[in-house]
Amino acid sequence: MGLFSFFGQGFIFRLLAFVLGLAVHEYGHAKMALLLGDDTAKKEGRVTLNPLAHLDLLGLLMILIVNFGWAKPVVFNPNKIRINRKLGIVLISLAGPFMNAILALLAILALLAISSSGSAFWLTGVGMFLANLSFWLAVVNIALFIFNLIPVPPLDGWKILKYSLPPRWLSRSSQFERIGPFFLVLILILPIGNTTLGGLVINSAISGIMGLFGLVA
Repeated sequence: MGLFSFFGQGFIFRLLAFVLGLAVHEYGHAKMALLLGDDTAKKEGRVTLNPLAHLDLLGLLMILIVNFGWAKPVVFNPNKIRINRKLGIVLISLAGPFMNAILALLAILALLAISSSGSAFWLTGVGMFLANLSFWLAVVNIALFIFNLIPVPPLDGWKILKYSLPPRWLSRSSQFERIGPFFLVLILILPIGNTTLGGLVINSAISGIMGLFGLVA
């Protein structure tokens, strides 16, 4: 029994969607840093959409085990940013989730195009493959977009919030950064009904966004 038949068809598409979603996310960070004058990520080979440049082995393993994982974080040097340093960090942090939002939108549009093409194409092998891949690309990238914007260390949402705060608050943020990962774990494991707090937020966002386009997740 192969991997495909053991985990089922949906698993393969989820895995592909996660790998692609994580790759475009980290590419977004790396490309924005380069546009702002920092070539650190470029020197490390991270300004690419090739997933192999971004995958983290433990993060990939976690995708296989718990259906959620991570990639290697993009490293950048704030001192090389040509514009205001705080604004640069905010833009670099935003770029990752922004790329997930773009990929999710493209996947939704592809899914709508496939669904409107008629059952003749929908039921073909190519049609079913593209429909499944588009569906999971939309779902996974919406999840990555929402999750990474949660304003808790060490997520992008926290960096965006931190460097948008007035200077007097910036010095106090280090206190929260020490306990931030605890709150993140709490969000991920705190049970709410038959899911978790994080799951409730992300699943609600997925259902809401897909619903705007007349799709059901």
